[in-house]
Amino acid sequence: MYVSLETLRRAVSLVDSLAGLDRPADFPGAVLSGLATLVSCDVLTYNEVGPAPGQTRYVDYPAGTLDPATQPAFAAHVDEHPLVNHYRVTGSGEPVMISDFLSRQRFHRLGLYAEFFGAIPVEHQIAISLPGPERQVVGIALSRARHDFTEEDRALLGVLRAPLAAALLRARGRQRATHALSRGRLADLTSRETEILGLVAAGRTNVAIAHALTVSPRTIAKHLEHVYRKLGVSGRAAAVSQLAIPDGGAMDDGGAMDTARRR
Repeated sequence: MYVSLETLRRAVSLVDSLAGLDRPADFPGAVLSGLATLVSCDVLTYNEVGPAPGQTRYVDYPAGTLDPATQPAFAAHVDEHPLVNHYRVTGSGEPVMISDFLSRQRFHRLGLYAEFFGAIPVEHQIAISLPGPERQVVGIALSRARHDFTEEDRALLGVLRAPLAAALLRARGRQRATHALSRGRLADLTSRETEILGLVAAGRTNVAIAHALTVSPRTIAKHLEHVYRKLGVSGRAAAVSQLAIPDGGAMDDGGAMDTARRR
């Protein structure tokens, strides 16, 4: 597969832009706008389907492309979606297209098309799936009204899927750490020690933390020695494990996400 230098630059820029995400709620907007510069399409969506029957949540790009009033139709017919069903059955996150499973004629005969996709319009779609809570399908879908996606588009999305999934998991971990710290689980730590442990949980190195706090790496190491002693652990991983709380969905951000449409 040939990839232009400009496409490579944009792909690297997208992955780099996700490194600092601390909230899963910020992930959809950052990813969708970045993918729009890499793969030509009419609309992109970040989707969460399930675990309850008919439960769907989405973020669209460009924002407002999808009419929220049509979402009950999508929820009612989501079990007909060939890509959602593929991910449910296989657990795979690979890029797949509607045309991998259905001809255009068969696609047009679906209630999903008649009641939802046909009005957007969506004639062609490619998607990848990302890690989600049990029985929930988390996917990013790119849609076009005209020509189908290419094998080059599939290959590019296939390469990008791993760093996108890693960024989403990292943002979830950082949010868990922030919640744990804010709930006073580590009451014996000073405010500076709590701040430093939160940065460690966010994946920052001692040097990066020192730079952020305008101190020396040696000072950070000394603070961490105190943290380990107070927590009764021997290293970074064990200290961070004290922050663990149950995982939640990618849009779990205090129960609100302004750009999300939900049913």
